[in-house]
Amino acid sequence: MMNTYIHRAIQRASHLPLYLLIVFVPVISLGQNLDSLEQVLATKKLTEEERIKILDDLNWFYNSINVDKSIAFGKQGLALAEKTGDEKMTATFLKNTGIAYYMDGVYDTALLYLDRARPIIENLDDYQTRTSLYNAYANIYRRQSLYDEAIAHYHKALKVFELNNDTNGIALIYSNTAGIYQIMKNYEQALVYYKKAEQLAIETGDKRRLGTVYVALSDIGLYREAPIEESIDYAEKAMELFRQTDNKLFLNKAREQLARVHYHHEDYATALPLAKQAVKQAKELGIDHYITEAIELTSSIYFYQGEYEQCIEAALEVLAIDSTDYNISRGAYAKLVAANAFLGNSDLTHEYMIKYEEIVDRYSNENYQNSLSAMEVKYETEKKELKISALEKQRQLYTWLGVAGATILLIALAFAFIRYRLAVSRRKLAEEEAQRLEQEKQLVAVHATLDGEAAERTRLAKDLHDGLGGMLSAVKMNLPKVKGDALLEAVDVTRFQTALGMLDDSIQELRRVAHHMMPESLLRYGLKVSLADFCAAIPTADFHYFGDESRLSNKLEIMVYRCIHELVNNALKHADAEHINVQLVQEPDRISFTVQDDGNGFDQHTVSEGMGLRNIRQRVEAFQGKLDIYSSQEGTEVHVELELTKKEQHD
Repeated sequence: MMNTYIHRAIQRASHLPLYLLIVFVPVISLGQNLDSLEQVLATKKLTEEERIKILDDLNWFYNSINVDKSIAFGKQGLALAEKTGDEKMTATFLKNTGIAYYMDGVYDTALLYLDRARPIIENLDDYQTRTSLYNAYANIYRRQSLYDEAIAHYHKALKVFELNNDTNGIALIYSNTAGIYQIMKNYEQALVYYKKAEQLAIETGDKRRLGTVYVALSDIGLYREAPIEESIDYAEKAMELFRQTDNKLFLNKAREQLARVHYHHEDYATALPLAKQAVKQAKELGIDHYITEAIELTSSIYFYQGEYEQCIEAALEVLAIDSTDYNISRGAYAKLVAANAFLGNSDLTHEYMIKYEEIVDRYSNENYQNSLSAMEVKYETEKKELKISALEKQRQLYTWLGVAGATILLIALAFAFIRYRLAVSRRKLAEEEAQRLEQEKQLVAVHATLDGEAAERTRLAKDLHDGLGGMLSAVKMNLPKVKGDALLEAVDVTRFQTALGMLDDSIQELRRVAHHMMPESLLRYGLKVSLADFCAAIPTADFHYFGDESRLSNKLEIMVYRCIHELVNNALKHADAEHINVQLVQEPDRISFTVQDDGNGFDQHTVSEGMGLRNIRQRVEAFQGKLDIYSSQEGTEVHVELELTKKEQHD
């Protein structure tokens, strides 16, 4: 039972499919030396165009070798392209730097760079750059499990390729679309697209793409219960094709797939050396998620070989490298639970079981909940089966009386364990209930404060506009009458006109203050219009709105407006920013907004939050939202994400 549990946990662990990498990974032509390019860049006097060309090559070719260098050269090239006004190269550096962040697993930043590149690229007459952008979006959405969005962007790229009769591009989209269907376990539909891609790759002599298709067909064979020879043959043919093209990254992924085939068919002695070699090569390449996938496979093989200490060591190494990937982390914790159970480390088993439960709880949907329940049940069943197996071995040495005594002892231990687990569960539930009640009290108090603040702002705005505003307007109308036909000295006329001008300025300032205290456009038209008006009044601010434009609850709209208003004001007052980017994304079940500036950042470890940030954090927590702050010398980014309740979705 434990073997089945671990096997399923491993099968669910994600690994970046090779057929989805081909759009990103560059192939360095023979004789091209990146070190020499860096030396040329550092030592020779070059024109700006020559520097841009070299930085473009370094940015792109380092994508699969050294992500940090790729990003650094991309930013240098971007600054130079913007300085020279080269729109095409500006878009190229934005796109390729976004891809580098994707390769490094930083998806939010990757999307920010791609979003900046998109309007420029879509206005260029360059279909290859446009399709590369669409593929980049699709691959990021695939990593975020947004499969509908991923397929939609692949189809956008496919239409462009078909209009330009680009056979290689069409084959690429067939492979990537098949990969999505493979992840969704729709193997029949995946095979249809893979066969189309295979035929086109053979016709065009594209060895690299043909190799990626063979790796995918080898992987699908494992789940279609195809003969082991078929999966091995595909993997070995892929390795040979990648050797011919001198592509180390793809060769290593094909080697890892061959190890996975032998592992799947329980040939662990053959699988282990291949997996170790894949780990070594992945570390030389220096890309974290390739390293974790190879080590995770090695850890699984150790487990099945009964080498539990090595299994635990490998699983801990996976978590040390990258504990943010849900599927990889879940697989690592699953093996830590099982291996420690076999070694009799009850405390560690319980500790890792809790961590496993915590990571699954973050993804509280039906599939993950089912996985959690299955893991718990099978873990308990495995413990019982281990004891039963021990009793069966002892049956040859002991009499029926000894067997009966061991059975009684087993039952007693089981009852003690069950009572202990029940006590722990009751205590945990009681603590959670007390914490929930305390949070509810705090939320009620915060909501009351926010309601009172909104009502007071509305009242003050109306009083200022209708009361003081009307009085000032009346003064302005009566001043010329006071003057009448009286003859005034030139100095007095100047003073009179100055007074009228100051009165006009006061009326305008009064209206602006009243408007921002409770914008009429927010109450009448919603967030999109009110925030667009607000940002339009600030020369350095840009506003971008994506998604559904349906109205939300009045409280939520006011809260979002106030937070963005305060964040923009902070950037203007404290950051000395030259550009502020405000982005709002509304989806059916959530809403998120980001305020990013290029001003002076701050050290979050040494600088305490001011009253404004504390108020924003309190408002977000009142709506069970999440606030993240990223700050460096290059600027500050504040991202807020809120889940929408059914009431807020239909308010």
